[in-house]
Amino acid sequence: MIDLNIILLLLSSAVLGVFLGAQIAELFLFVPIWKELDADEFFEQHEFVGPLIYRFFAPLTIAATVVPLMTVMLNLIYFSDEYFIFSIMGVSTLIFFSTYFLYFKKANKKFADRELSNDELPSALQEWSNWHIGRIFFEAIAFACSIIALLRT
Repeated sequence: MIDLNIILLLLSSAVLGVFLGAQIAELFLFVPIWKELDADEFFEQHEFVGPLIYRFFAPLTIAATVVPLMTVMLNLIYFSDEYFIFSIMGVSTLIFFSTYFLYFKKANKKFADRELSNDELPSALQEWSNWHIGRIFFEAIAFACSIIALLRT
């Protein structure tokens, strides 16, 4: 019979993998297009696409945070002696989740409200891209830890 720990690890790996893949796709599919668009075109497109992207990523981000953190907490308390792997997984999850509040919430609002001038947009998109790459780095660490923990179980 499969125990709760295996189920949580499988769910964590699955949701982190889907989230990481979606974030990488956003980096390589959307960001280059956004950077090539004329500023007025970008803001027009963002008015339509921004809310759709948010509706896609908001629940996925929450799931990719809550499920792994539940897995980490239960493993640190009850299931595992792999404290290092689960600690790294938990910290990495908290870091990628915190980037929304540290940067993305405000940056995305600036795009949505068109608070940037056309001249400011290219550097703002580059900064957004840099933060996104950083977020992906921590998502990849959390995902790798979930796979390692799963393989060691």
